[in-house]
Amino acid sequence: MSETIQPSVTNPRVRELCGTMEVHRRLLNESITYQERRALIDNRALAYELQTRSIARSGVTTIPIVVHVVHNPADPSQNISETQVHNQIEVLNQDFRASNSDVSQVPAVWTDRVADCNIEFQLAAQDPDGNPTDGITRTPSTVPFFTTELDDVKSSGTGGADPWPSDDYLNLWVCTELRDGIGRVILGYAQFPGGPPTTDGVVIAGFCFGTGGTAQPPFDLGRTATHEIGHWLDLRHIWGDDRGSCSGSDLVDDTPNQADATFNKPSFPQTSCNNGPDGNMFMNYMDYTDDAAMFMFTHGQSRRMDACLEGARASFLTAPAFALAAARPTPAAAAPAAMAPPAEAQGESQVPQLRQEIERLRRDYQRARSTLDTIRAALSSDASGPADG
Repeated sequence: MSETIQPSVTNPRVRELCGTMEVHRRLLNESITYQERRALIDNRALAYELQTRSIARSGVTTIPIVVHVVHNPADPSQNISETQVHNQIEVLNQDFRASNSDVSQVPAVWTDRVADCNIEFQLAAQDPDGNPTDGITRTPSTVPFFTTELDDVKSSGTGGADPWPSDDYLNLWVCTELRDGIGRVILGYAQFPGGPPTTDGVVIAGFCFGTGGTAQPPFDLGRTATHEIGHWLDLRHIWGDDRGSCSGSDLVDDTPNQADATFNKPSFPQTSCNNGPDGNMFMNYMDYTDDAAMFMFTHGQSRRMDACLEGARASFLTAPAFALAAARPTPAAAAPAAMAPPAEAQGESQVPQLRQEIERLRRDYQRARSTLDTIRAALSSDASGPADG
């Protein structure tokens, strides 16, 4: 690996830690269908943010995960241990339930914004064919690195591993090295909801996956996966990806506007975009700080994840029984004195109504897609008519 592509801790301005927005922009350019789906998803999320639409799910939603380990047999360390995988799942369950021990480091001005997102993760117990599994696949590969541009880690045809059905499982790929479109080494990337099912999921580099094993400081506490799964559940970067203009937004009201990504492990406060005296919420999982400096989601971010789970990723509201093992104890959520209680639980009675609505939305989407295909075919026929004559 050359010096020009390694992440630089001392010069963070030359690095990009996450490739999700690059994938998002590529899909927007490639697919009208993706553009249309993203518009619907963002409109739904706005209704949840404005609280003009109530949250229907209650209790904890458990999401089945399959971890695809893509490794070079010539380097046994790349074939990460089962223990390292389980450590990562434990971190996810703590972070999304606000039961992580370092949540106590949230500045006092924001403790009332800390959210238990009522989301947990569990390694799949059965594969798509109904066979018992530990939720981990292992694929030997001699590909030296994978890229966001090609999504090549997600296919056996390009040296990676094929996904399991993305409406039943969260596919999480782990490989030795990832690069973005201009060759920079990155930590990971995700695909926002609404993209192609064959590439849906999250990709993490082995040096920042889980705890122990191949994980290396300062990305050795499992927070890269927390960040990327946040994207998979439709969260944006907290600074709005405007690179300093203060005009961008993460589309969440209770995260302060900030100019740019935050690197390393800064002291509080850090101000930008006239957001003093409290400044940037750089300890949020959707910033770029070191693992040891990020430890919270907000209630607004949790509502956006609710919109995702009750919309584009509604198939996970009732996780398939075949995919999950017996229920395990739920970690106790941290409860700082000023932390607000979970809001808007509407009761189990609304879940059947939600399912009916989901089916209606799917039918409406299929009708709209059919109409659009008819219009496109007609336009294509009109365009070719003069040439034929």
